[in-house]
Order: sequence, then structure tokens, then C-alpha cells
Amino acid sequence: MRCFGLSETGGLAHNENMDETTFAAEINDAYRAVYLLGARRAADPRSIPSPEAVAMLRHLEQSGPLTLSELSQHLQRALSTLSPKVAAMETQGLLTRQPDLTDARRALVWLTPKGREVLDDALHVLDRACLGEAARRYLSPPQRERIVGALRDLHEALAMHHSLQRQGDA
Repeated sequence: MRCFGLSETGGLAHNENMDETTFAAEINDAYRAVYLLGARRAADPRSIPSPEAVAMLRHLEQSGPLTLSELSQHLQRALSTLSPKVAAMETQGLLTRQPDLTDARRALVWLTPKGREVLDDALHVLDRACLGEAARRYLSPPQRERIVGALRDLHEALAMHHSLQRQGDA
């Protein structure tokens, strides 16, 4: 039996004449296959934060504590719709309000340790335990290093490509 992307001997399939179109198609197919088998899935979908909640947590992580008005402006959301969402996330233990030390009239919205943990978990698309177990059982340490190295190389190539596109040189 031949597994996607693997040769009959279990090594990566090798094609020295792969053109750009074939490469893009193979990467797309391999990514889809890995995602289908390795995606993180929750037993209870209600335990996964909404994309809106993840965006808010991520924004606060990157920006630091903000007032509700500042957060509303940053996220381009009406204060009247954002306020209940922040209150719900406070109830869930993801956010807290702290007094602003420079202005006692203001409160700053900030991540709790649980909020950081939920954000970290939400940003992992693939099931780390599943990946680790599959790697331990079926991939040698050199194979693991080659896969990670190839993905890093692809990331670097994409980053350079996007940088050149932004500069208008592509």
C-alpha cells in the first residue's frame, strides 16, 4: 500500500524534474492530506473559542492592555457590540479589567493566564499529540528533521516572495 507522498519504501517520493505548477499542486495536496489527518479537533466544539474571541485575544497579546474604547477602535467594532463580548470573556476567565495607573477613571482590558493558555491552544491548528505520536512511531529522527527543514525552507521562500511583491519587484 502506498501512502500519499511516500515511496513504496516509506521515504519521501522524489521527482528531480518537478516544475513550479506540479510543486504547487503537490504541496496543496500534501497540506490538505496532513490537515485532514492531523487537525486538532475538540470533543466538545463549544470548548473552542470563536474566531472573533481568538482575534480579540491575539490583538490584546500583541498590543498590550487597552481600554474598551481603544479596543473598539483597534478592532473596528462598535462599543455597544464589543462590551458584551468582553464581559462574556471576563466571565469565562479569559480577560480581566485592571485600573489604569495613569488615570483612575479608566480600566484596561487585559489577558488572564487562562486567556493566554486558550489563545496558545487556539493557534495550534494541528494536534500536537497526534503529530508527535505519528512521528515517534513512523518517522526516524533524520526524517523528522528533513520535514521540518523543508517546511522552514518553504516558509522562507514564501516570505521572500511576499516581501518582493510588497516592494513591487516581483
